[in-house]
Amino acid sequence: MNGKLIRMRRLFRQDERTVVVALDHGQYKGSIHGLNPLEATVRQVVEAGADGIILNPGAADAGIESYAGSSALILRLTGASTDHNPCFDFHRTILSVDAAVAAGADAVIAMGFVGGEGEAKSLRQLAKAAGDCRHWGMPLIAEMLISAPDKFHDPSWIKLAARVAYELGADAVKVYGASEEGFAEVICDCPIPVLVAGGPGGGDPVAMARKAILDGAAGVAFGRSVFGAVDPASVVRGLVEVVHEGEGGIRGNI
Repeated sequence: MNGKLIRMRRLFRQDERTVVVALDHGQYKGSIHGLNPLEATVRQVVEAGADGIILNPGAADAGIESYAGSSALILRLTGASTDHNPCFDFHRTILSVDAAVAAGADAVIAMGFVGGEGEAKSLRQLAKAAGDCRHWGMPLIAEMLISAPDKFHDPSWIKLAARVAYELGADAVKVYGASEEGFAEVICDCPIPVLVAGGPGGGDPVAMARKAILDGAAGVAFGRSVFGAVDPASVVRGLVEVVHEGEGGIRGNI
């Protein structure tokens, strides 16, 4: 599909890698440090070289003069759940794919949960999104989370979740667990590009990215470890250097 290919190449550089900054946390965490004002953060990360940014639909106008033509826009399709919701894996569709097309998105992202009560509903939503994305020529990133708390970073569970994303029609997958031994096997067994999620911050995002690239990841999709940093632009520049200049293993084809 030419539409998907064109959009994927806006997100992934010629080296088939990407640095994405997730700026969508306000939908479930509210106005947190680093996201207020959002326009300023968007400008910082885009000017520092981020290849893509993740935003919620209502925030797509924030910093548009900064990212339009410079950084790929990835809109979130699922959400409608806050930190106060006791059901971790309860997400609903908040944006249709055709609306994402109208908004000028280069890709969309949707959640998929494995190992909890919300698994069946979330995977059904993900499959529906994949079908709509095929129709509209829109790349779909599946953000796969493990609902079982004691398995959240377990590579064997993450490997299953990544494969499920591929089988349901995702074009790339975002997962946790990059710091774990055995993460390279997750990537090796996944036919689509794997993007690494960062988590709550506090560690060294550049070191995590370096390990992920060596394991064969196609890039990173970090949020709090970037916008929550003292100098987000410096973190992005470090990530860009590691992701686009570092050596990596097997990646999915773009």
